[in-house]
Amino acid sequence: MKTQIVYVLVASGNNLYLEELWVSLYSLRIFHPEATVRVLVDDTTDRYLRRFPELCNMITEIVVVPVPEGYNAKQRSRIIKTSVRNVIDGAFLFIDTDTVICRSLQEIDKLACDIAAVPDGHLPLIDCMYPPTKGVEDMYGISLSEAKFWYNSGVMFVADNERTREFYKRWCENWKFSCFKKGNSQDQPALLATDNQCGFMIEEMPGTYNAQVAMSLKYFADAAILHWWHMDFIEDQSYSPYFSLQIYREVKAEGRITPHIEELIRNCKQSFVSPTMPVGREHIYFLFSPAGKIFNRIYRDGGIASFLMNKLAWWLDKIHNMTSK
Repeated sequence: MKTQIVYVLVASGNNLYLEELWVSLYSLRIFHPEATVRVLVDDTTDRYLRRFPELCNMITEIVVVPVPEGYNAKQRSRIIKTSVRNVIDGAFLFIDTDTVICRSLQEIDKLACDIAAVPDGHLPLIDCMYPPTKGVEDMYGISLSEAKFWYNSGVMFVADNERTREFYKRWCENWKFSCFKKGNSQDQPALLATDNQCGFMIEEMPGTYNAQVAMSLKYFADAAILHWWHMDFIEDQSYSPYFSLQIYREVKAEGRITPHIEELIRNCKQSFVSPTMPVGREHIYFLFSPAGKIFNRIYRDGGIASFLMNKLAWWLDKIHNMTSK
């Protein structure tokens, strides 16, 4: 594979981001032992990362990026992420750490566009479950009437030319504006605004290169990169060692990739427990709502509240059927 792989890591012993990188990078090396891998870090993370020589041996180069004093961990991560194009040379495939590579990425070498990414949730912007349109328009004073997609920044192919370098310069500036002027430290609103300002440079990448399992199973079977992005608003995620973070906790506890962890990596698509079933849009909206989360917790915990809730549900169903005739 000729295209270099880039990760951004800001981590410490108090989180699991280094362990996420370890799992993702281990899975990448299964298919691409020859690939050039650069990991961009701040100086604090550099010192922490070098305590793990087994992980460092899988990295071609650790690039220390200066970050402003006073930035918290998330802000350091985002300013590095939005600066990558102007820190290193050559085309790259950026990959978030909460990923697993499931097959060869060789086809990336054939991309001839400036920037490519996968739509967030595998949906057009107009169909997104929680469309960011108004918030981004208000934040930046722009119109998104011509925008087709709200791209997920977890996997991005980026060529090396003046256009992409200018794009990243604007993205970084837009992120700093949203973070420090508007109180929004996420990088995707700034990415959407930047794409709009640059005449929609980002082209759509096949969904298999950023299969966002949390919101869609459409590309799960053929995924080249599974993106597990974690939903901390769901209380019980024990149906998967990736969603529950158990695999990363095991890496932290062991300080290495054990045979059990390797098995979970190689067979990540079979790592779900049973029963686990897909749900539709209406179910997702309800499950993510405050009522859905409360009802689920009451049902799970059992006891008198659970008993009364089930009884009430039976009567509510009766009343609804009577009044809707």
